[in-house]
Amino acid sequence: MEQLYRDISSARKAAKDGAYSHSLVLYTSILGQMNKMMTEGAIESGRTEWVQARAKLSNEMALVKKLEKDINDLKLGDDQPSTETPPSDPDVWPLPPPRKTTGGMRGRGMTKGGTSRSREEEKKREERRGEKSMLRKSNSQNGMDRRDKEQPALKKGESTDGRDGRNSEDDQRREQLAKYDKELVDTIERDILQKNLDVRWSSIAGLEDAKKLLKEAVILPTVLPHFFKGIRRPWKGVCMVGPPGTGKTLLAKAVATECKTTFFSVSSSTLTSKYRGDSEKLVRLLFEMARLYAPSTIFIDEIDSLGGRRGSEGEHEASRRVKSQLLVEMDGCSVDAEKPVLVLAATNFPWELDEALRRRLEKRIYIPLPDLAARESLLRISLEEVELAAGVDLAEMAKLLDGFSGADMTNVCREASMMGLRRLTESLDAMQIAALANQKVDLPVTRDDLLTAIKRTSPSVSQKDVEKYAVWMREFGAV
Repeated sequence: MEQLYRDISSARKAAKDGAYSHSLVLYTSILGQMNKMMTEGAIESGRTEWVQARAKLSNEMALVKKLEKDINDLKLGDDQPSTETPPSDPDVWPLPPPRKTTGGMRGRGMTKGGTSRSREEEKKREERRGEKSMLRKSNSQNGMDRRDKEQPALKKGESTDGRDGRNSEDDQRREQLAKYDKELVDTIERDILQKNLDVRWSSIAGLEDAKKLLKEAVILPTVLPHFFKGIRRPWKGVCMVGPPGTGKTLLAKAVATECKTTFFSVSSSTLTSKYRGDSEKLVRLLFEMARLYAPSTIFIDEIDSLGGRRGSEGEHEASRRVKSQLLVEMDGCSVDAEKPVLVLAATNFPWELDEALRRRLEKRIYIPLPDLAARESLLRISLEEVELAAGVDLAEMAKLLDGFSGADMTNVCREASMMGLRRLTESLDAMQIAALANQKVDLPVTRDDLLTAIKRTSPSVSQKDVEKYAVWMREFGAV
């Protein structure tokens, strides 16, 4: 009821300020809510007063509509066509435009014998045309000679492209990739190489420990290459372990964006080919391209589907060959310190990983469910583009979302942001909804909207799963 009173005050204030479209949207929503409450019998006493109030609000809405129409008519008054010229009848064709008349046909110069002009005059015209064409050719040739003289001679070792004896980096990469199958190279550039990433550290709420480790593994070796040598060599592999929806993929994209590294996003489907031996070639080519585009980050999402335990039941020979090639390439990542390549993996099932692959992923960090501070920050990030009504306390909402993952909380915010539009269109038909296209329908999100969205959404991670991750991290974690 308090929200209804606030909406009435907002509608009248918007009409007073001249925001007639926004005021009409609020009036429509208010009348729809009142009709619904009276139909469902929510009003037990004072029904006569409610009917009178509804009639008064309807009159106010009609007055606002009239004001908006009058103002629009005044705005369009200057654009009305002038009445000085009579309107044209579409059934009557206009007069044709006057045609430009030319002089009469020129008669050919005829001789007394009735023949055309003399052959001598035709020969003279041909000679004049030949002289003009020869003159044009000589001028163009002189221009070419002049340009050749003006262009300085190339020094020894210089090329016409860069004049410094060196090809561009792209040309060098193409030369080194020419020995590989062009279709495989195109597959990696099209499906695996990711560009135009725009995920910042500030876009990720919480996870400060994971951010510090990733900065140490990627940024510092690039800034201090002389320090990260020998026993201090950079980490060759980092595995992020945690429940689904906690931000593992976002962290990987933030690494590529903030650290300005080339980002290769790999999944089991992109490394699978129907031709025998192509999958291993793809793995080898992937790491070769990562070294060419270094510093690079190879992100393997759901690595458990690609690097499961070898020798398990139902394992295919092709899958075993791909795992072996992947292990070999990961061993060669840290050989060249000038071309650093980091393998960043993510998994929801760490207990399915092969032992050799787990050893090569030297850092194994846990990405937990967001804590209270992270939940409040995530709510603030998710709702920053939405107007919040007065009385919305995000700290209170964060306490109610204990046990929710980041993806679950994003779904809650999306559900709450749709509540206002649903209330507005609940009592309208299709024609009335189409008429709202030019009006302001972005209603503020209220506290009741968030509470309703939380009740409708259940967490996707159980406490039993969280305990299972804790047991694995105590046994195999390396933070």
